[in-house]
This record gives sequence, C-alpha cells and structure tokens, in this order.
Amino acid sequence: MDKESLNVIKFGSKGNPILLLHGWGQTLQSLQPLGELLAREAEVHLIDLPGFGKSAPPPQDWDTIQYAERILQYMDEQGLEQVDLLGHSFGGRISIRLASRYPFRVRSLVLINSGGLQRQRNFPQQMRSQYIRTLRRVLGLIPVYGERLKQWHSDRFGSRDYKNAGILRGTLVKTVNEDLTEEASRIQKPTLLIWGESDTETPIEMGHRYNQIIPNSKLISLPGRDHFLFRGEGSHLCAYYVKQFLREIAETESSVEKQLSHV
Repeated sequence: MDKESLNVIKFGSKGNPILLLHGWGQTLQSLQPLGELLAREAEVHLIDLPGFGKSAPPPQDWDTIQYAERILQYMDEQGLEQVDLLGHSFGGRISIRLASRYPFRVRSLVLINSGGLQRQRNFPQQMRSQYIRTLRRVLGLIPVYGERLKQWHSDRFGSRDYKNAGILRGTLVKTVNEDLTEEASRIQKPTLLIWGESDTETPIEMGHRYNQIIPNSKLISLPGRDHFLFRGEGSHLCAYYVKQFLREIAETESSVEKQLSHV
C-alpha cells in the first residue's frame, strides 16, 4: 500500500465527516465549491486521489479496490470511524467499493454521475467495439512494426482519458472495464444518486440501473445537466439535495437513539 500522504483540504468542523472523491482526470478543486457549501453542516474532506492533483501516484497500476483501501487508510490516519462518502464518476467507483467492503465505516453514500456499470450499446456499437479490439490484437502480432502500429491504434481509437493518462494509463485500463454490479447490490446504507440527464459519459440510464441495483437508494435526475453537473450554479443545486439527504439521515439516527433510550 502506498504510504505517501494524500493532498487534502478540510472545511467545516461540525456534523459527520464527509469525504469528497473526484472523477478521473480531475482534482479536489473540481469539487471544492460543493465542498465549501457542504461545510456549513458537515466536516468536509476534499481529497486528491493518488496520481491526481498534488497526491503522489500509486506505486503500481491500481484497481478501484486498492484506491478504496487507500481511502480507508486515510480514515484510519485521521481517526474517522464512520463517514459519509460523496463520489463523482471515478470517485463514485471507489466509493462503491469502500461502502460494499467496509459497511461499518460508511454511514451513507452520494453518487454523482458514477461509473462502474457497463454501458448499454446497440448492435452497431457492439460491432464497432469488437472491431477495434480485434484490430489492436492483430496489429500487435505484426513483426517489427507491431508496437508502432499499436501506438497508431491508440492515437486513432483511444479515448481522451486514455491519451492523457500518462503514467496512469495502466490504472485506467484496469479500472475502466470494471463492473461493480455485484458490489453495488450489497450496499445497504442510504444512497443518494444525483445524475445529469444530458450526461454522455455515464448516461442517465446508468443512474436508473444503480437505483434498481442498490436497495436503499434514491435517484435525483437533473434536466439539462451534463457529466459535471456540480459546476457553476450547479454546486448550489447539488448541495441542496445532499444537505437535505444528510439531514434526513441525522433525523433518523436521532429518532432511533430516542427509541433505544426508552427501551
């Protein structure tokens, strides 16, 4: 496990701690406006995930399980017994892993346009995807020019994230095809799903599927919002729903404590 410290910014000092995990290719700054709004009612931890922002890269190619374990290590370092988790896109994948594997350390989960499910493709899209994978394998078999042709293939067909991944390219390859359906189905904690209806990276249908897969979940869909629905005035909109969600959890906990005190 990577022992390098994470770059973290903290806001607020009251309420339950909430960890904000950003998406792929982003940094904690992408969620900072939202974090500042939530800090009025929670202890906010904005984290640069390993390999992004000012946090050191992982020592080898990680999957999202290893990222989740690094966040758990951070919680132990900070003495955080139980947290609320908010994850956007790639950060949502990590949050699902953590909530599923360490349920007693997570009070609730907020997933914003989270990844982790395989995209539903029509037949032409499936055929194109199969063609691209097959072509890459064939090019790699050509003597002498194989590696050069594979590089051409990456430049021609690789996604923007793949082209920009740098030393994290192996990590991207490991994580982008993960299917978290089974792990998501094991999450029993209250879960809020916030999705932009105009998202083309993790389409709204993924939000609906997560809503069906995660037992105790609620989906909020926002018309006209894309993958980064928390940008600009969107941060206020997201903060409204997240704070409402956290208040409901706090009220439920208070009610349970009162009932137990009379037993």
